[in-house]
Amino acid sequence: MADTETKRRPNRRRGQRQSMMMDTTVPSPCLSVCRFDGEPFCRGCYRNVDEIREWMIMNREQKLKVLENITLRRKRETGENIW
Repeated sequence: MADTETKRRPNRRRGQRQSMMMDTTVPSPCLSVCRFDGEPFCRGCYRNVDEIREWMIMNREQKLKVLENITLRRKRETGENIW
């Protein structure tokens, strides 16, 4: 083969991922009062560890579901509904 006839490989990197779009339409319920006090959820925002860790990669629907869950947790624990 002559130099002009060489086949070109597709330009792909190993492990290349599509860039993810971060949803910013739902504000975080974080109050910067991270306190667990032996509970399975934070006493500041009422999210559990998984919900806190994954908040940035959740889509809008997932975040709205978390907000529903924390409203129920807070109401069950304190009798208050602030959201």
